[in-house]
Amino acid sequence: MKQKLQLLIFLFTINFNLSAQSLFNIGLNIGDPAPPLKVKAWINGKPIKNFEKGKIYVIDFWATWCVPCLALMPHYSELAHKYQDKATFLSIDIYEKESIPIAKVKKIVDSMGKRMDFTIGIEENKFMSKNWADTSKSYGIPNIFIVNDGRIAWIGHPKYADSVLTEILNKTWKPELAKLKRNDQLYLGNLQLESAEELYNRITRYKINMAGNTYERVTISPDSVLLVIDEMVKNVPNLKFLPNFVGRTFPALLQTNPQKAYAYAMEVMATHTNYDNPPYLSLVYQIEENSDKLHIPENIYRLGAECCQAWIDLDPYPELGMTSSTYKRMASMYSLAGDSSKAAEAVQKAKDFLTVKDKSRNQ
Repeated sequence: MKQKLQLLIFLFTINFNLSAQSLFNIGLNIGDPAPPLKVKAWINGKPIKNFEKGKIYVIDFWATWCVPCLALMPHYSELAHKYQDKATFLSIDIYEKESIPIAKVKKIVDSMGKRMDFTIGIEENKFMSKNWADTSKSYGIPNIFIVNDGRIAWIGHPKYADSVLTEILNKTWKPELAKLKRNDQLYLGNLQLESAEELYNRITRYKINMAGNTYERVTISPDSVLLVIDEMVKNVPNLKFLPNFVGRTFPALLQTNPQKAYAYAMEVMATHTNYDNPPYLSLVYQIEENSDKLHIPENIYRLGAECCQAWIDLDPYPELGMTSSTYKRMASMYSLAGDSSKAAEAVQKAKDFLTVKDKSRNQ
Protein backbone atom coordinates (compact mmCIF):
# COMPACT_ATOMS: atom_id res chain seq x y z
CA MET A 1 0.00 0.00 0.00
CA LYS A 2 2.84 2.36 0.86
CA GLN A 3 4.46 1.73 -2.52
CA LYS A 4 1.16 2.50 -4.26
CA LEU A 5 0.86 5.80 -2.39
CA GLN A 6 4.45 6.71 -3.28
CA LEU A 7 3.63 6.01 -6.93
CA LEU A 8 0.59 8.28 -6.70
CA ILE A 9 2.73 11.03 -5.15
CA PHE A 10 5.39 10.67 -7.84
CA LEU A 11 2.88 10.85 -10.66
CA PHE A 12 1.08 13.77 -9.07
CA THR A 13 4.24 15.86 -8.88
CA ILE A 14 4.88 15.29 -12.60
CA ASN A 15 1.50 16.14 -14.02
CA PHE A 16 -1.83 15.95 -12.22
CA ASN A 17 -4.12 15.57 -15.23
CA LEU A 18 -1.85 13.02 -16.86
CA SER A 19 -1.67 10.95 -13.69
CA ALA A 20 -5.40 11.22 -13.12
CA GLN A 21 -6.03 9.59 -16.46
CA SER A 22 -3.15 7.12 -16.53
CA LEU A 23 -3.71 5.67 -13.06
CA PHE A 24 -7.03 4.16 -14.07
CA ASN A 25 -7.88 1.63 -16.67
CA ILE A 26 -11.21 3.23 -17.48
CA GLY A 27 -12.92 1.04 -20.04
CA LEU A 28 -15.82 3.43 -20.56
CA ASN A 29 -15.73 7.18 -20.13
CA ILE A 30 -17.28 10.42 -21.33
CA GLY A 31 -16.85 10.77 -25.08
CA ASP A 32 -16.74 7.01 -25.77
CA PRO A 33 -19.29 5.20 -27.96
CA ALA A 34 -22.13 3.87 -25.81
CA PRO A 35 -22.18 0.07 -25.37
CA PRO A 36 -25.32 -1.77 -26.49
CA LEU A 37 -28.31 -2.35 -24.25
CA LYS A 38 -28.71 -5.96 -23.10
CA VAL A 39 -32.04 -6.38 -21.34
CA LYS A 40 -33.75 -9.67 -20.56
CA ALA A 41 -37.12 -8.10 -19.79
CA TRP A 42 -38.81 -4.73 -20.20
CA ILE A 43 -41.28 -4.39 -17.35
CA ASN A 44 -42.56 -0.86 -17.85
CA GLY A 45 -42.91 1.60 -20.72
CA LYS A 46 -41.79 1.30 -24.33
CA PRO A 47 -38.81 -1.05 -24.92
CA ILE A 48 -35.61 0.49 -26.28
CA LYS A 49 -33.74 -1.79 -28.69
CA ASN A 50 -30.84 0.50 -29.56
CA PHE A 51 -29.68 4.11 -29.50
CA GLU A 52 -30.89 6.08 -32.49
CA LYS A 53 -28.57 8.58 -34.15
CA GLY A 54 -29.11 12.19 -33.13
CA LYS A 55 -31.18 11.35 -30.05
CA ILE A 56 -30.54 11.81 -26.33
CA TYR A 57 -31.02 9.00 -23.80
CA VAL A 58 -30.89 9.27 -20.01
CA ILE A 59 -30.14 5.90 -18.42
CA ASP A 60 -30.56 5.38 -14.70
CA PHE A 61 -29.05 2.33 -12.99
CA TRP A 62 -30.77 1.02 -9.87
CA ALA A 63 -31.65 -2.11 -7.88
CA THR A 64 -34.60 -3.22 -5.77
CA TRP A 65 -32.44 -3.31 -2.62
CA CYS A 66 -31.10 0.23 -3.15
CA VAL A 67 -33.08 2.55 -0.86
CA PRO A 68 -31.59 5.81 -2.27
CA CYS A 69 -32.40 4.59 -5.78
CA LEU A 70 -36.08 4.12 -4.95
CA ALA A 71 -36.19 7.39 -3.02
CA LEU A 72 -34.97 9.30 -6.09
CA MET A 73 -37.38 7.66 -8.53
CA PRO A 74 -40.12 10.33 -8.17
CA HIS A 75 -37.59 13.02 -9.15
CA TYR A 76 -36.37 10.93 -12.06
CA SER A 77 -40.00 10.56 -13.15
CA GLU A 78 -40.43 14.35 -12.95
CA LEU A 79 -37.35 14.78 -15.15
CA ALA A 80 -38.74 12.27 -17.63
CA HIS A 81 -41.93 14.30 -17.94
CA LYS A 82 -40.06 17.62 -18.05
CA TYR A 83 -37.92 16.49 -21.00
CA GLN A 84 -40.31 13.98 -22.56
CA ASP A 85 -40.14 15.60 -26.00
CA LYS A 86 -36.38 16.11 -25.92
CA ALA A 87 -34.88 12.95 -24.38
CA THR A 88 -35.74 9.31 -23.74
CA PHE A 89 -35.57 8.18 -20.13
CA LEU A 90 -35.02 4.59 -19.08
CA SER A 91 -33.98 2.79 -15.94
CA ILE A 92 -32.13 -0.53 -15.85
CA ASP A 93 -32.15 -2.84 -12.84
CA ILE A 94 -28.56 -4.03 -12.23
CA TYR A 95 -26.57 -5.70 -9.44
CA GLU A 96 -29.63 -7.80 -8.66
CA LYS A 97 -29.43 -11.27 -7.13
CA GLU A 98 -29.97 -14.02 -9.70
CA SER A 99 -32.58 -15.52 -7.40
CA ILE A 100 -34.83 -12.45 -7.65
CA PRO A 101 -37.58 -13.28 -10.15
CA ILE A 102 -38.68 -10.80 -12.80
CA ALA A 103 -42.18 -10.83 -11.32
CA LYS A 104 -40.87 -9.52 -7.99
CA VAL A 105 -39.03 -6.62 -9.63
CA LYS A 106 -42.14 -5.79 -11.65
CA LYS A 107 -44.27 -5.86 -8.51
CA ILE A 108 -42.02 -3.26 -6.88
CA VAL A 109 -42.13 -1.08 -10.01
CA ASP A 110 -45.93 -1.38 -10.25
CA SER A 111 -46.28 -0.40 -6.59
CA MET A 112 -44.46 2.86 -7.35
CA GLY A 113 -47.06 3.85 -9.93
CA LYS A 114 -46.47 7.30 -11.44
CA ARG A 115 -43.34 7.65 -9.32
CA MET A 116 -41.63 5.33 -11.81
CA ASP A 117 -43.34 6.54 -14.95
CA PHE A 118 -40.70 5.73 -17.59
CA THR A 119 -39.23 2.77 -19.44
CA ILE A 120 -37.76 0.14 -17.11
CA GLY A 121 -35.78 -2.98 -17.91
CA ILE A 122 -33.80 -5.71 -16.17
CA GLU A 123 -30.25 -6.38 -17.34
CA GLU A 124 -29.32 -9.62 -19.08
CA ASN A 125 -26.53 -11.80 -17.63
CA LYS A 126 -24.89 -8.92 -15.75
CA PHE A 127 -24.00 -7.29 -19.09
CA MET A 128 -24.99 -3.76 -18.06
CA SER A 129 -23.25 -4.09 -14.69
CA LYS A 130 -19.97 -5.19 -16.25
CA ASN A 131 -19.96 -3.23 -19.52
CA TRP A 132 -21.46 0.02 -18.25
CA ALA A 133 -21.16 0.52 -14.48
CA ASP A 134 -18.05 -1.50 -13.58
CA THR A 135 -15.86 -0.67 -16.56
CA SER A 136 -16.59 3.06 -16.17
CA LYS A 137 -15.52 2.90 -12.50
CA SER A 138 -19.01 4.02 -11.50
CA TYR A 139 -18.89 2.53 -8.04
CA GLY A 140 -22.32 2.41 -6.52
CA ILE A 141 -25.88 3.24 -7.49
CA PRO A 142 -27.97 5.25 -8.21
CA ASN A 143 -25.94 6.38 -11.19
CA ILE A 144 -26.87 7.98 -14.50
CA PHE A 145 -25.39 7.86 -17.99
CA ILE A 146 -26.49 10.36 -20.62
CA VAL A 147 -26.02 9.22 -24.21
CA ASN A 148 -26.04 11.87 -26.94
CA ASP A 149 -25.85 10.84 -30.58
CA GLY A 150 -24.55 7.40 -29.67
CA ARG A 151 -21.77 8.60 -27.35
CA ILE A 152 -21.48 8.93 -23.59
CA ALA A 153 -22.02 12.62 -22.80
CA TRP A 154 -21.98 12.36 -19.02
CA ILE A 155 -21.73 9.90 -16.10
CA GLY A 156 -22.72 10.87 -12.57
CA HIS A 157 -25.18 11.10 -9.71
CA PRO A 158 -28.86 11.76 -10.52
CA LYS A 159 -28.82 15.02 -8.54
CA TYR A 160 -26.79 16.67 -11.31
CA ALA A 161 -28.69 15.22 -14.27
CA ASP A 162 -31.14 18.11 -14.71
CA SER A 163 -28.46 20.80 -15.04
CA VAL A 164 -26.30 18.62 -17.30
CA LEU A 165 -29.22 17.79 -19.57
CA THR A 166 -30.12 21.48 -19.82
CA GLU A 167 -26.60 22.30 -21.01
CA ILE A 168 -26.64 19.44 -23.52
CA LEU A 169 -29.94 20.65 -24.97
CA ASN A 170 -28.69 24.25 -25.06
CA LYS A 171 -25.54 23.02 -26.83
CA THR A 172 -23.34 24.57 -24.13
CA TRP A 173 -22.17 21.23 -22.74
CA LYS A 174 -18.43 20.60 -23.01
CA PRO A 175 -17.79 16.84 -22.77
CA GLU A 176 -14.01 17.28 -22.82
CA LEU A 177 -14.12 19.39 -19.66
CA ALA A 178 -16.64 17.00 -18.09
CA LYS A 179 -14.25 14.12 -18.75
CA LEU A 180 -11.34 15.95 -17.14
CA LYS A 181 -13.48 16.72 -14.08
CA ARG A 182 -14.60 13.10 -13.84
CA ASN A 183 -11.03 11.84 -14.12
CA ASP A 184 -10.12 14.30 -11.38
CA GLN A 185 -12.90 12.90 -9.18
CA LEU A 186 -11.77 9.33 -9.80
CA TYR A 187 -8.19 10.27 -9.03
CA LEU A 188 -9.13 11.97 -5.78
CA GLY A 189 -11.35 9.06 -4.80
CA ASN A 190 -8.51 6.63 -5.39
CA LEU A 191 -6.06 8.90 -3.62
CA GLN A 192 -8.45 9.01 -0.66
CA LEU A 193 -8.51 5.21 -0.48
CA GLU A 194 -4.76 4.79 -0.95
CA SER A 195 -3.81 7.48 1.54
CA ALA A 196 -6.29 6.40 4.24
CA GLU A 197 -4.34 3.31 5.27
CA GLU A 198 -1.00 5.11 5.00
CA LEU A 199 -2.25 7.95 7.21
CA TYR A 200 -3.80 5.57 9.76
CA ASN A 201 -0.63 3.50 10.05
CA ARG A 202 1.53 6.57 10.55
CA ILE A 203 -0.59 8.25 13.22
CA THR A 204 -1.47 5.22 15.34
CA ARG A 205 0.59 2.90 17.51
CA TYR A 206 -0.05 -0.42 19.22
CA LYS A 207 -0.69 -0.17 22.95
CA ILE A 208 -0.12 -3.53 24.58
CA ASN A 209 -1.66 -4.63 27.85
CA MET A 210 0.73 -7.32 29.05
CA ALA A 211 -1.41 -8.28 32.03
CA GLY A 212 -4.51 -8.92 29.96
CA ASN A 213 -2.59 -10.08 26.91
CA THR A 214 -4.50 -7.60 24.73
CA TYR A 215 -3.62 -4.67 22.52
CA GLU A 216 -5.28 -1.74 20.80
CA ARG A 217 -4.39 0.98 18.28
CA VAL A 218 -4.12 4.42 19.81
CA THR A 219 -3.57 7.75 18.09
CA ILE A 220 -0.30 9.58 18.63
CA SER A 221 -0.27 13.10 20.09
CA PRO A 222 -2.11 15.86 18.18
CA ASP A 223 1.17 17.68 17.47
CA SER A 224 2.66 14.49 16.01
CA VAL A 225 -0.47 13.90 13.92
CA LEU A 226 -0.09 17.37 12.42
CA LEU A 227 3.58 16.76 11.62
CA VAL A 228 2.69 13.54 9.76
CA ILE A 229 -0.09 15.27 7.85
CA ASP A 230 2.13 18.23 6.95
CA GLU A 231 4.72 15.83 5.52
CA MET A 232 2.17 13.99 3.40
CA VAL A 233 0.44 17.18 2.22
CA LYS A 234 3.79 18.70 1.28
CA ASN A 235 4.20 15.94 -1.32
CA VAL A 236 0.55 15.92 -2.45
CA PRO A 237 -1.19 19.26 -1.69
CA ASN A 238 -4.62 17.91 -2.70
CA LEU A 239 -4.56 15.56 0.28
CA LYS A 240 -5.18 18.57 2.50
CA PHE A 241 -8.89 18.76 1.72
CA LEU A 242 -9.75 15.08 1.32
CA PRO A 243 -12.22 13.81 3.95
CA ASN A 244 -9.64 11.55 5.66
CA PHE A 245 -7.25 14.43 6.18
CA VAL A 246 -9.92 16.93 7.21
CA GLY A 247 -11.19 14.39 9.75
CA ARG A 248 -7.69 14.12 11.27
CA THR A 249 -6.37 17.66 10.86
CA PHE A 250 -9.33 19.56 12.30
CA PRO A 251 -9.59 17.69 15.65
CA ALA A 252 -5.81 17.81 16.10
CA LEU A 253 -5.91 21.58 15.62
CA LEU A 254 -8.88 21.88 17.99
CA GLN A 255 -6.73 20.30 20.67
CA THR A 256 -3.58 22.32 19.98
CA ASN A 257 -4.68 25.69 18.58
CA PRO A 258 -8.43 26.40 18.26
CA GLN A 259 -7.93 29.53 16.18
CA LYS A 260 -5.80 27.63 13.68
CA ALA A 261 -8.58 25.04 13.65
CA TYR A 262 -11.05 27.80 12.81
CA ALA A 263 -8.85 29.17 10.02
CA TYR A 264 -8.34 25.67 8.59
CA ALA A 265 -12.08 24.92 8.66
CA MET A 266 -12.82 28.20 6.89
CA GLU A 267 -10.27 27.23 4.25
CA VAL A 268 -11.91 23.82 3.86
CA MET A 269 -15.30 25.46 3.32
CA ALA A 270 -13.94 27.98 0.83
CA THR A 271 -11.85 25.56 -1.22
CA HIS A 272 -13.46 23.91 -4.21
CA THR A 273 -12.30 20.45 -5.18
CA ASN A 274 -13.80 17.95 -7.57
CA TYR A 275 -14.27 15.48 -4.72
CA ASP A 276 -17.98 14.83 -4.78
CA ASN A 277 -18.83 15.19 -1.08
CA PRO A 278 -17.54 18.30 0.72
CA PRO A 279 -16.72 17.42 4.36
CA TYR A 280 -19.06 19.94 5.98
CA LEU A 281 -20.72 17.48 8.32
CA SER A 282 -17.36 15.92 9.16
CA LEU A 283 -16.36 19.27 10.64
CA VAL A 284 -19.64 19.41 12.58
CA TYR A 285 -19.08 15.88 13.88
CA GLN A 286 -15.61 16.74 15.18
CA ILE A 287 -16.96 19.81 16.98
CA GLU A 288 -19.72 17.70 18.54
CA GLU A 289 -17.28 14.98 19.60
CA ASN A 290 -14.97 17.46 21.32
CA SER A 291 -17.53 19.83 22.85
CA ASP A 292 -17.44 18.00 26.23
CA LYS A 293 -13.68 17.46 26.19
CA LEU A 294 -12.28 20.82 25.11
CA HIS A 295 -12.91 24.51 25.61
CA ILE A 296 -14.14 25.37 22.13
CA PRO A 297 -14.47 29.07 21.24
CA GLU A 298 -17.80 30.54 20.22
CA ASN A 299 -16.70 31.26 16.65
CA ILE A 300 -16.04 27.56 16.01
CA TYR A 301 -19.55 26.62 17.15
CA ARG A 302 -20.92 29.30 14.81
CA LEU A 303 -18.76 27.86 12.05
CA GLY A 304 -20.34 24.47 12.79
CA ALA A 305 -23.76 26.01 12.26
CA GLU A 306 -22.59 27.48 8.95
CA CYS A 307 -21.37 24.02 7.92
CA CYS A 308 -24.84 22.65 8.60
CA GLN A 309 -26.38 25.34 6.40
CA ALA A 310 -23.82 24.68 3.68
CA TRP A 311 -24.79 21.01 3.69
CA ILE A 312 -28.49 21.85 3.46
CA ASP A 313 -27.87 24.30 0.61
CA LEU A 314 -25.88 21.67 -1.27
CA ASP A 315 -28.64 19.06 -1.36
CA PRO A 316 -30.91 19.43 -4.42
CA TYR A 317 -33.41 16.95 -2.89
CA PRO A 318 -33.58 18.01 0.77
CA GLU A 319 -36.70 15.98 1.48
CA LEU A 320 -34.71 12.81 0.78
CA GLY A 321 -31.72 13.67 2.91
CA MET A 322 -30.89 14.69 6.45
CA THR A 323 -32.31 18.18 6.37
CA SER A 324 -34.39 18.05 9.55
CA SER A 325 -31.65 16.41 11.63
CA THR A 326 -29.10 18.85 10.21
CA TYR A 327 -31.25 21.80 11.30
CA LYS A 328 -31.31 20.26 14.79
CA ARG A 329 -27.53 19.95 14.78
CA MET A 330 -27.37 23.58 13.66
CA ALA A 331 -29.55 24.50 16.65
CA SER A 332 -27.14 22.66 18.94
CA MET A 333 -24.17 24.55 17.48
CA TYR A 334 -25.88 27.91 18.03
CA SER A 335 -26.90 26.88 21.54
CA LEU A 336 -23.30 25.99 22.41
CA ALA A 337 -22.26 29.35 20.96
CA GLY A 338 -24.66 31.02 23.41
CA ASP A 339 -27.02 32.25 20.70
CA SER A 340 -30.43 31.08 21.92
CA SER A 341 -32.28 33.12 19.30
CA LYS A 342 -30.49 31.45 16.37
CA ALA A 343 -30.86 28.06 18.07
CA ALA A 344 -34.64 28.52 18.37
CA GLU A 345 -34.81 29.64 14.76
CA ALA A 346 -33.02 26.46 13.61
CA VAL A 347 -35.33 24.27 15.73
CA GLN A 348 -38.33 25.95 14.12
CA LYS A 349 -36.88 25.35 10.66
CA ALA A 350 -36.57 21.66 11.47
CA LYS A 351 -40.22 21.55 12.55
CA ASP A 352 -41.40 23.54 9.52
CA PHE A 353 -39.47 21.28 7.21
CA LEU A 354 -41.07 18.14 8.66
CA THR A 355 -44.52 19.72 8.40
CA VAL A 356 -44.05 20.52 4.71
CA LYS A 357 -42.60 17.07 4.09
CA ASP A 358 -45.59 15.36 5.76
CA LYS A 359 -48.07 17.43 3.75
CA SER A 360 -46.26 16.60 0.52
CA ARG A 361 -46.24 12.89 1.39
CA ASN A 362 -49.98 12.87 2.08
CA GLN A 363 -50.95 14.62 -1.16
